[in-house]
Amino acid sequence: MWGRRMRCMKIPRQLTRRRLLERFYAHPWVLVAVLGALTLFFAVQLRTLRLDNNNFRFIPKENSVRIADQRIDGTFGSQVPVLIGIKREYTSVVDPVFLADVRSLIERISAVPLVRAESTLSLLSAEYLGLRAGNIISERVVPDEFSGSAEEVQGVYRKLRDWDFYERNLVSRDLRSMQIVVFLDTSNEESSSPGAMAACRAIIRILGAWKSRDAQTFVTGATVFNEMGNEASMHDLTLLVPLVVLIIIVALFVSFRRLAGIFLPLLTVVISTVWALGAMALCAIPLSILSAILPVILIAVGSAYGIHIVSAYFYGAFSRICSTRQEHRARIVEAVDKIIQPVFLSALTTFVGFVSFCFTSVVPIFEFGVFASVGVASAFAVALMLIPSLLIIRGPESRVCAHAPDAGHEHMDTAITGTLMVIADHYRTVLFVAFLAVVFSLVGMSRLVIDNVLAEYFEPEVTVVQSDRFMQQHFGGSRSLTVLVSTPARDGSVARPDVLKAMDDLTEFLQTRVEHVGKVISLVPLIKRINQVYNADASARGLEAQSADVVRGGTDDFGVFKTFTGGHEEPARAETSRTSLAAPGSSYDFRQAVGMLVSAVRDSDFDRSDVQQLVQALEKAVNYDGRAYYEIPCDPKKYGVKTSEELQEIISGYLLLLSGKGLGLVDRAVDPRALKMNIQLGTKGQQDSYGVIEAVKKFIRENFPQDVHAEFGGSVLVEQSLNDLVVQSQLISLVFSLCVVFIIIAVHYRSLFAGIIGTLPLGVSVLVNFGVMGFFGIKLNICTAMVAGFSSGIGVDYTIHYLAAYGRVWKECGGKDFLTQTFYGSGRAILFNVLSVGSGFAVLMLSKFNVLADFGLLMVLAMLTSSVASLTLLPTLLNVVKPRFITR
Repeated sequence: MWGRRMRCMKIPRQLTRRRLLERFYAHPWVLVAVLGALTLFFAVQLRTLRLDNNNFRFIPKENSVRIADQRIDGTFGSQVPVLIGIKREYTSVVDPVFLADVRSLIERISAVPLVRAESTLSLLSAEYLGLRAGNIISERVVPDEFSGSAEEVQGVYRKLRDWDFYERNLVSRDLRSMQIVVFLDTSNEESSSPGAMAACRAIIRILGAWKSRDAQTFVTGATVFNEMGNEASMHDLTLLVPLVVLIIIVALFVSFRRLAGIFLPLLTVVISTVWALGAMALCAIPLSILSAILPVILIAVGSAYGIHIVSAYFYGAFSRICSTRQEHRARIVEAVDKIIQPVFLSALTTFVGFVSFCFTSVVPIFEFGVFASVGVASAFAVALMLIPSLLIIRGPESRVCAHAPDAGHEHMDTAITGTLMVIADHYRTVLFVAFLAVVFSLVGMSRLVIDNVLAEYFEPEVTVVQSDRFMQQHFGGSRSLTVLVSTPARDGSVARPDVLKAMDDLTEFLQTRVEHVGKVISLVPLIKRINQVYNADASARGLEAQSADVVRGGTDDFGVFKTFTGGHEEPARAETSRTSLAAPGSSYDFRQAVGMLVSAVRDSDFDRSDVQQLVQALEKAVNYDGRAYYEIPCDPKKYGVKTSEELQEIISGYLLLLSGKGLGLVDRAVDPRALKMNIQLGTKGQQDSYGVIEAVKKFIRENFPQDVHAEFGGSVLVEQSLNDLVVQSQLISLVFSLCVVFIIIAVHYRSLFAGIIGTLPLGVSVLVNFGVMGFFGIKLNICTAMVAGFSSGIGVDYTIHYLAAYGRVWKECGGKDFLTQTFYGSGRAILFNVLSVGSGFAVLMLSKFNVLADFGLLMVLAMLTSSVASLTLLPTLLNVVKPRFITR
């Protein structure tokens, strides 16, 4: 009867857990062998791990901007440009020796695999459409046999000044710099593939080895930024990981001063890091700017679990001599049993902080959240399995731990306790300072800037950033907004006079009234140039009436243009009537005078904006070199026809002449359905880009024909989409992490009020971080957006640690003089954790990436503020409110 009662009695939970642990560690060699096999498996996967910092990969595949870019690439062909700038300090680019060197450079670059040699754009490949001896010709701007004679040089100057299409596209305004645009045979999606990166490195090496007198080279573009990002990530891996390991070794040595105390915790984080990175490689997930710092963070954060177990062993089980292996095993199990709950709770809160990143659409943040969570769980599991197993296998030692807490620690505890007690005695001051911190933070948050500019990831002196700045100053810039103009009608062409005129008006609007627009490239200037040259001998007042049959004659009436499309060249063209505005006897002299005036103004160096407008008006008045027809044909009367359909026939003839020369700006020559505008921007941040984007959308909405459709893509929209997703990610991760922290504390203490009290210090810490970011100009980007989630997951450890000490000492002291005893020991433990883990995050301040350096700084600040709030604000709230959950 008595035995039956005993069997029916409930077994204490702690005793059950002890028995489970004894069974778990019954075969330590098996545990070590399993861990070794798993580590070997994941280590083998590491050889397939690669780096990928492509901005297009940072937004999800279903994102509308990414889909639009894919559609634009599918319509016009994928174009991934590498922009090369060459600057001459003292002389013009129109120099025979220099151009010969440039030609040699282009030939070497064209031999690089993945480079589209036939698509390379430069001053040497540029064509000029003009008039010679009554014939319309297409010829190189720089002749292949260019010798550099005064006449040839002046001829090149005249061509470059005659058509502004070249300016800020292929040459700078002062003609001392030129741009070479090299296209890689890949898509934006694959612009960071191993092949693209190899081609980019080859181009950079060729430019580095190229020499020419008075020439400095620059190279930029998305692919170059990707390559520089990969190099910076590799630098961080090779520098920061050993550095954080060294910091952890020093911290472990100070704590234990024993080889086992250093080796065992370090081994656990190394293994867990191999598991996390191996899992990434197994899932074919490349390292990004964020996940490349995963080893640093896992080593800094994950080492705490091993430290707890080793500390419990040295200061508990190993503080007494064990005579047998069985007794040694029992004391190890006892030590693990005592600390497994707080260690699990610490790992759980950190795990929750990382899991909060898994609810974002920003791809690198999501990937980081997944594999950081895997790493934390692995660090906890490995520490729990490996350290006790190795200690059991090693067996008992003949001496006790020689490094028990010493007088130095006692003095430190006394000093920390005295300081915290003084603060606790001035609880009104603490509450007032906390209120000021919240107000300060809210004001700072109003100044917070959200931006993800790739160039700002690096220091200003980095080569690719300097190259990007050079391109903005002298050319269109490396950032672009692409506009796809299309028509849904299957039997209609989008290259209509009204559509092209609207595109022309948009170009004029952007280049004269919108800041930060460097260059607008589209089919429009090509159509205008053909129209100008074809009507160079026409009257400025318009053409004589002509029948529709003549207009529909297609290229028969434009035979002289066949040199432009690669065909034969006609010796002469049909005569076109010309009516001069001058008197018959003085027409030639007047045109000659206008020509001299034009030359004089163009060759001058002074500010000529007003004079230039006068000259343009004079040119149009007399149709000087066809200037009156540098336009989209929109007025039927001026072109001697009756309907817009007949004007479209003229434009269709022009399009046939441009076959193969549309530079990827039109989907097809006959009845095109889509046209592309490439708006190059010199913006420094997304705020500036946003203004340009909105201006373009508003203009199209109000001025384009209603039956055409406009779709947008380009790098600036990718950055804008990334900004929107970062804000969404920040809100989701912050709310999720704070809610889960609230639930964990509330469930642990079985009190909703406990959850509120425990979450308040974290809330203050997060607000202070945002306030500092706003006041000091630290932008919210894909890296700094993770600070809130990190600080919630890691900072809650200090709150939990202090609440546990507060409740335990209250019960031990019966509510008398308990606060001093609470601070004694717990204050040092919290501050030591901040010092060790914070030092690991501080290492990130040495990163090659500005955004990671900011992240490291903010994480150190978050840990300081959360720990200080736990040791000052939390005790004040507990003393003022005196909640029942902490004393029962």
